[in-house]
Amino acid sequence: MKTRKRTWKRLAFFDSGATIRYLEKQAREGWVLENVFGIWWTFRRVEPRTAHVWVTYLDQDAYEPQPSQQVEDLAELGEHTGWKLTVETPTMQVFYNWSAHPLPMETDPVAYVEGMHRALKQGALRVYRVCFGLTLAILLLNLWSFLELPLWVLSTRAEWVLEDLLLFVAIGAELVPYELWHRKAKKLAAQGEWLDTGPWGKVVRWVLVAYVVLWLTGIVATLVLKPWANARLFLLVTALSFGIGWNLVLWMRDVLRRRKASWGTNELVTSALYFFLIMAYTSVITFGYMRLDWFSPTAADSWWSQFPDGLPLTVEQLRGDVGDQEFWVSRDGEESLVLGQYQGWQITEEETGPEEDMDTVMYTVTLVKLPILYDLCRDEMLWADHEQVDAAPWLAQEAYRKTDGVRLRTYLLCYQDCVVEIAFGWEPTQEQMQLVGEMFGGLQ
Repeated sequence: MKTRKRTWKRLAFFDSGATIRYLEKQAREGWVLENVFGIWWTFRRVEPRTAHVWVTYLDQDAYEPQPSQQVEDLAELGEHTGWKLTVETPTMQVFYNWSAHPLPMETDPVAYVEGMHRALKQGALRVYRVCFGLTLAILLLNLWSFLELPLWVLSTRAEWVLEDLLLFVAIGAELVPYELWHRKAKKLAAQGEWLDTGPWGKVVRWVLVAYVVLWLTGIVATLVLKPWANARLFLLVTALSFGIGWNLVLWMRDVLRRRKASWGTNELVTSALYFFLIMAYTSVITFGYMRLDWFSPTAADSWWSQFPDGLPLTVEQLRGDVGDQEFWVSRDGEESLVLGQYQGWQITEEETGPEEDMDTVMYTVTLVKLPILYDLCRDEMLWADHEQVDAAPWLAQEAYRKTDGVRLRTYLLCYQDCVVEIAFGWEPTQEQMQLVGEMFGGLQ
């Protein structure tokens, strides 16, 4: 029979009510809390019996080997009435009492609420407020970018915006319930009443579960559907590395603290470990990126791989033999799960007169993966000066021509799954229009 067990328990950072109920249930099953490290709770086996548990929030130095004077005074006071300090962390203390009808550990709700708020402001609450503000700022920045450049945001940042929104909701799901609870708890405490944290904490737990499920689903879907998503893969590796490294640092700090290492020794060792992990991560990622070609190919490479010879449509295909001309050829692109935009250019390097044709073709292909975005893409790509032309020669659903009088002949062509903007250095013929339709009409 095992004498210890470790459980993963994620409660809202302020939910003392749920914590107390959970620990009392464990005691009835024969388990007493021995240590808390992040979301990992360690229990030791005891005789199953009824226990009364109380949780307090008193802030103390994370590197100090001895409990603060305030915690020692509270523990000494509790011992007189049967309350034993079992676990103490830099922000939370857990007391057990095995008496059938113990005296309350605390009787002043005002002091409890104020002390809890004071301790949380020094730790979790500060982090949540900063993260909430940062995610809100990023959301507003992305909203402004979407209003200015919607297609660029949808093709480059769609997943990032969704993840930031989910993170904003997840952080808000903990922060907002706490603020609401604290506001109401202060009013009731002034009247001598206690307010349970349970109802607020339950909302937090369900929202966080939904967030984790959606986040993991998004990561898996992205890596399956977009195996070339180097930036997101890099972010995932970075997040996992940071999480593991940060937990190692906290683990080392807590181990040294429990072993009564001095404040200076604890801070020096944990700082050195943190620096070493950062340097190790940087070295490994740099070596993998430079020598092992990690996190590639890029989004553009993936789509363009359909055309191993270069561009899907070239001047040679359209006009035939062009002699010994030199061309500047470029292709690029960005893609998300909802939209892709790819640019291909073949521009002649020969100088021509203002009335002469140029052997130049340039196009932007916008691949619409979410049908609801199709009209938005067409309207955003359509110029102020344009006229609708016959779409039949292009084998398109709709066709428009730019009428601003510039030298290039520019058209916007609407096909079933994509919208194509294409510019010619000459006036295209019927045969060339049909070739364009055959090439772009079936793209996906």
